[in-house]
Amino acid sequence: MLFDMMPIRREMIQQLVGSPEDWQKLSPEERQKVIGEVNQRMLGIVQGIQLGAAELQKKVSEAQRLADEKARAADMAAASQRAAAVRNRAAAEAAKVAREATHANTTAANSETPTAGTSGLMRRKIALSGTRLDVTVERNGTVVREANAEVNLPNLLATVFTTTRRERKEVPFAFGKDGRLYTPTDDDRKKIESLGAAVTAEAPTGTTVLPDWIVVTTADPTGSGLKFGIARPVGESLNQLRRAGARNAGLGLGCIGLALIGIVPISSRLTRNLSKLNDGVHRIADGDYSARVQVGSNDEIGRLARAFNQMAEDVERHQHVVVEQERIRRELELGRQIQHDMLPRGPLRLGLMEIQGVSVPAREVGGDFFNYFALSDGDLALLVGDVSGKGVGAALLMANIQASLRTRLALGQDLAAIAREIDIDIEGNTPGPVYATLFVGMLNPSTRVLRYVNAGHNQQYVLRRDGSLEEMSSSGLPVGLLAGHGYAEAHVQLEAGDLLFFYTDGCVESENEQGEMFGAERLEKLLETSAGAEDLLARVEAAVKAFRGTAEPFDDATMMVVKVG
Repeated sequence: MLFDMMPIRREMIQQLVGSPEDWQKLSPEERQKVIGEVNQRMLGIVQGIQLGAAELQKKVSEAQRLADEKARAADMAAASQRAAAVRNRAAAEAAKVAREATHANTTAANSETPTAGTSGLMRRKIALSGTRLDVTVERNGTVVREANAEVNLPNLLATVFTTTRRERKEVPFAFGKDGRLYTPTDDDRKKIESLGAAVTAEAPTGTTVLPDWIVVTTADPTGSGLKFGIARPVGESLNQLRRAGARNAGLGLGCIGLALIGIVPISSRLTRNLSKLNDGVHRIADGDYSARVQVGSNDEIGRLARAFNQMAEDVERHQHVVVEQERIRRELELGRQIQHDMLPRGPLRLGLMEIQGVSVPAREVGGDFFNYFALSDGDLALLVGDVSGKGVGAALLMANIQASLRTRLALGQDLAAIAREIDIDIEGNTPGPVYATLFVGMLNPSTRVLRYVNAGHNQQYVLRRDGSLEEMSSSGLPVGLLAGHGYAEAHVQLEAGDLLFFYTDGCVESENEQGEMFGAERLEKLLETSAGAEDLLARVEAAVKAFRGTAEPFDDATMMVVKVG
């Protein structure tokens, strides 16, 4: 299930700020507070979904606990009957223990001191690994409660297998995280094991076509490590078809003597239908999964023909699924290639100026971009942007924005006017709620003056040679979000030895295995400690990668550094 969170985010911003004019009146610090509040509420929504799942698991655990307590109570009742002879002595010992416990409780109560109350944000984390379910509760980053449970995987899978349709002798199966094979019966296990190396825990997921079987497998998206699959036999239908053909052929040969008295028409019709079936079998064998047999009779040949057509339809449907998956893979490759071709191929050195950038790709195709190039008047154009959304659409919009920026900058237009025209162009010509954050800068190498427009992008940084850090905050809304409100151009005076650092939100929003984000504060500390370093870009990239650990990046992390000479 997918949730489009963008309309919710936009409505939250309007509730907190009001009209777009009110947004323009806010200072950069106030805008950051609003965005932080919206992010906190969005996080609350996500945590609410997770808490609901955890609460359901808690109810299941409680029901199991009650059942165990009832069983223990029954055992205790039987034990009490066997211990009737020594009840008096046990009562005396219990009284002695009670007196000692009362004395210990009194001593503990007299020595107990109250502890100061704690407060903070409570976070509950749930992780399912194999058959183990772990739940932890944290307050201010400290674990205050832990719970875990072991899932009875065979019983769970047995319930899942009972919901599988088996009209055509399908065999459902599953592989555990440890590679163990689960099937409804032992006979089903033997059938799956007989398929060989094509159907194992290590085999890739997807559709596998074997001589007599079609197997479809998929991984459990919850992260439990399970791999589900179903195998459908097709060889039996083909063998049945061939056996029927051979049987009817023999029958036809036995009835040759009767052909002279009226059997010839019947034999001819049977032979014609069998020929159709035989032709259909050969077409399927040659890879033509659209083959169908037109037999209008209701006899055994007609039933075989309908079974053959059903089999061919199932095979064709699975083939279409494979083709669609291949099309999606090629589309993602195309989007990634578009992104790669639009990025600069190497560093740019102009006098004492040096510019270089890097984009750390994520699994999905995004809309991040950066670019730098010299104009005819000697100024340097510096571009960083992030298009909302994923896939080829975001990559194409990114390419369109870059092409528009190159054309308008070459014509010498004012930066605020360029941002305003792109803002109106995206809203008028792009379907759906699409927008982009954008930083457009013009650096004069002679005067070292940087003119820029920050359209809703993250604050970018100036690293002074004395180690201080200055922000270049947003001066307008993202282009295409609420078009028509205009943009303001700002400028900053640079000195020789200063550094400019540009980035997209994929850098500060990178998450580690615990779901914690890298964050702007951690980035600022890293920049302050690395001021003046020649390898600043490599340091930041390595720090983000080390923080993320084994977690997969969900968005591109784009960075660019300018050394002012």
